[in-house]
Amino acid sequence: MKIIKFILLAIGFTILYLTVRSVGAENILSNLMAFNWKFLPILVVYPFVFAFDTIGWGYAFPRSLPSHVPHRDLYLIRIIGETLNAVVPWAASLGGEPIKAELLKRRHGVSLSEGYASILIVHTTFWLSLNLFVIGGITANFKSLPLSPILWQSVLAFLISLGLVALLLIIGLHLGIFKKVHALGEMFKWWGAHSGEKRMKFLKLDDEIKRFYTQDPRRFFLSTFFNFLGWFAGVFEVYWISKILGIPMSFGQAWLFEALMQVLRIVTFFIPASIGAQEGGIVLLFLQFGFEKSVGFTFALLRRIREILWLAAGLVLWFFLEDRPRLKTH
Repeated sequence: MKIIKFILLAIGFTILYLTVRSVGAENILSNLMAFNWKFLPILVVYPFVFAFDTIGWGYAFPRSLPSHVPHRDLYLIRIIGETLNAVVPWAASLGGEPIKAELLKRRHGVSLSEGYASILIVHTTFWLSLNLFVIGGITANFKSLPLSPILWQSVLAFLISLGLVALLLIIGLHLGIFKKVHALGEMFKWWGAHSGEKRMKFLKLDDEIKRFYTQDPRRFFLSTFFNFLGWFAGVFEVYWISKILGIPMSFGQAWLFEALMQVLRIVTFFIPASIGAQEGGIVLLFLQFGFEKSVGFTFALLRRIREILWLAAGLVLWFFLEDRPRLKTH
C-alpha cells in the first residue's frame, strides 16, 4: 500500500503541476490579486458541495453509517478519494474509490465488503441525482435560452444514457451482479486460485447491497436527495463568479450552466483533471449563452484555480491522514 500510495501521489502532483502549467502561474497570481477577497466565496462554496455529498454517502451504507465513523473523517476520506479520481489518468475517474474503502477499513475497521457496497450504492444515487439536476436546469431555461439544437440533442442523449446506466446499475446490484461476475470469472484459469474465498467475498458484497435496497429504501432517497443538494450547491459558485465578472446571468441560467459543465466533465472523464477540455468547453458554452469569449476564459480560469487549490489540499491530506491514528469520537 505504501508503494502504491507514493506512486499515486507522484502521479497526482505531476498532474497538478501540468494543470498549473496549462493555466500559467502568472495568470493564477494575477487573477487572485485582481479579485482579492471576492475570490474567497468561490473557495467557501466547495466545502458545502463535499458536505452534502458526504451525507449522501453516509446514507448509502448497507447497515447505516457505523456510529464509530465520524462524519468529519468520512468527509476527509471523500476529499482524498475525489482528488485521486480527478488525477489518476488510467482509472476512468474511479481511481480514488478503492482508496476510500481501504481508508475506511484501516482507520475504522469497516469491512471492505461494506465499504465497497456503500461506494457502489452511492454511485447509483450520484448518477440519479445528476440526472435530476440536469433536467431541473433544462426545465428552468428551456424556453428562455436560444441554444443550438445540436447542444440540446447532445444533452438529451446524455440524459438518456445516464438514466439507463443508473437504472441498469440499480437493477444489477439488486439482482446480485457480483455472483454473476464470479461465475463468469470461473471460466478462466487465472481465476481458479482461491475461487471459494472469492465466491464468499462476492456473495457477501451482494448481500450487503441487497440489504440496502430491500430493508430501508428511505435511505436510498435520502442519499439521492443530499447528492442532489451537492450538485445544486455548485450553482452558487457559478452565480457568484458571474457576478464578480459582471456577467448578466440569472440564477436559473447559472443552474443550467453548472449542469452543462458537469456533463462536459463526465464526457471528458478520460482526461486527467479535464486539462484543456474544461477550459475549451466553458468558452464554447459562454458563446452559446451569448457572452464574450474573453469573459468565458476568465471564468474558466477562476474555476480552474479553485480546482488546483482543492487538488493540492486533497493530495497533501492523503499524505498525512493515512498514517495518523484513527480520529476519536466522544
